[in-house]
This record gives sequence, structure tokens and C-alpha cells, in this order.
Amino acid sequence: MSLTAPWIFHAPTAVLPARRAVQSAASVRSFPSPCLGVTVAVCASVLPARTRARNAKGLCMQKAFEDELGVQPPLGYFDPLGLSKDGDFGEFYRRREAELKNGRVAMYATIGYIIPEYFRWPGYLSPTEDLTFADVPNGLQALLKVPPEGWLQILAWCGMYEILINQPKHPSEPGNYYKGRLGLLPGTQIVDPEKRKRSLNAELANGRLAMIAIFWMWIQDGLHGKAWGEWNP
Repeated sequence: MSLTAPWIFHAPTAVLPARRAVQSAASVRSFPSPCLGVTVAVCASVLPARTRARNAKGLCMQKAFEDELGVQPPLGYFDPLGLSKDGDFGEFYRRREAELKNGRVAMYATIGYIIPEYFRWPGYLSPTEDLTFADVPNGLQALLKVPPEGWLQILAWCGMYEILINQPKHPSEPGNYYKGRLGLLPGTQIVDPEKRKRSLNAELANGRLAMIAIFWMWIQDGLHGKAWGEWNP
């Protein structure tokens, strides 16, 4: 017992310094570090500044396009998806040219729905199939009536016109091919700046309306069989 008693008696004294060290470390961790407080304060001041800078940049990018064509009442500058928030004029003009082309095609399409109700070309569309123009129904039903060769001719004509004739002439004037009024009358460009701006804005507005119109005409035609008329579900 005399050999083991000193070890049993003195063992706690050896453990106490380690336990006090752990307790002191825990007490130090319980108090907030001055460095941590400074870091939080700096972050709190920097983040709002970055947010304000980002918002200001977005506002400047928005104002960069507010003087472009197509900014008209009642919506004014309308970019809900933020496609132009990067301020890239090249990308903006590329989308503007696509908008103009789609609007022009949509205007032709809406007219193509209306005119056949009142006028049909005389003669045969496909003599080999004994198919006259009067036999072709109006609207989406014509897709199944016109022979495939007819659709290929239409696509070939549009492709040739797009690739060989309608070549961009000026990077800041998308959709202007210098072909005059209706794209068919060279030498009839509008000289007066205000009148030209009013006419170009009217083209954009009519193209946007036509895109919406032809979309709903397709929906009506697909559900009802006609692009307009009395609704019979």
C-alpha cells in the first residue's frame, strides 16, 4: 500500500493544471473576439456599397438603351428578363434585328390569313395533282393540302432572299437593308429624321402586335378550325 498510495494521492494534482487550461480556453472562447467584430463591421459596410454599385450599373445600362427605337408608351423601356442589363450593344442589335424579321414575317402571316377569305389566285397550284388554288383551305389546314414540293419552293425562296438579298448594311441600323419602302422600292428612303423615327417605331409596334395576333390566330385555328368567327367548343 505504501507503494501505491503516493501515486493515488498525487494523481489529481497532475490533472488539475490541464483541467484549468481547458476551462480558461473555454472562458476565452465565450467572449467575442475584437477581430471578429471588426470583420463583421467591415462586411456590413462593404456589402451595401457593392449592392448600390451593382444597382447603379444596372440603371446606367438601362439608360443606355432608353433612346433606342421601340421605346414607346405605355411601357417605355421594357426588359423584364434583363436581357440587356450587360449593356452589350452588339447583342442588343442582334436581338433587335431578329425582332424586326419576326415582326415582318408575322405581318405577312396575318395578311395571309385574311386575304384568302376574299381572294384566290385563279388556275392550278399543282396540275399533276389536279389541285387548284381554290381547293386549298385557309389557315393551318393548308399544311396538309399543299404538296411537299410547294413548301420546298417556298423555303428555298425565303432562304435565298435571306442569304443573298437581305444583307446587313450598317451595324447600328439592324433590319435596314437600304431597299427603300417595303424593302422593294430603292431610292424611297425617308430623309426627314423625325418622320423616319416615327415610321420605324410604327413598324416595330405593328410587328409586335402582329406576332401576338398570329400566335392567337394559330391557337384559335388549331382549336376551332378557323382563325376567327363564332366560338363553338
